[in-house]
Amino acid sequence: MTRDILGVLLAGGQSQRMGHPDKFLLQHKDRTLLQHCLERARPQVNELVVSANGDPARLKAYDLQIVPDLWPNHPGPLAGIISVMAWAQKARKDYAWLASFATDTPYFPMDLVARLRSCAERQDAKVAIAAAGSDNHYTFALWSIQLLPQLLDHFAQEERALHRIARSLGGVTEAFDHETDFFNLNTPDDWQTLQQRQN
Repeated sequence: MTRDILGVLLAGGQSQRMGHPDKFLLQHKDRTLLQHCLERARPQVNELVVSANGDPARLKAYDLQIVPDLWPNHPGPLAGIISVMAWAQKARKDYAWLASFATDTPYFPMDLVARLRSCAERQDAKVAIAAAGSDNHYTFALWSIQLLPQLLDHFAQEERALHRIARSLGGVTEAFDHETDFFNLNTPDDWQTLQQRQN
């Protein structure tokens, strides 16, 4: 755990392909996906919040700060990252970094944040992204909170694709060994695959 890192569980999407408005509340092995992610993320950061829209009462049991998007209509993960950074600059001024985690990926690495931080420091970068195999996983990243003005500029210009934004900001990648650690749920078929996982 690092004192200057805030973590955000990204749960602000609409899950249209999954056919469930809150896929992070689906039950997998007796716990919700959100609970799986919370248990993995919490030891890696100093504090954890949830980026989520809609009725906050449905998340009351998790006892986490809920930060809704600053904009309506679910504009994507960039909106969640910006909204949490803006909240932190007012309410949690000591944080230097924001670690983002997708809540449809319940088996991400337990050393994710430490390795992203080391990668960012080695390469003097303000964004570090997890990679596995041939894929980069842009919702699993470490973002300098100093980037908030630039991220707001991208959003205002309607550039909201994390891969293009990370590239423009000089983002670096940290390679992880197992692609399955970043298996995420997008469709009912993905859900069936996850249910067959043994660990």
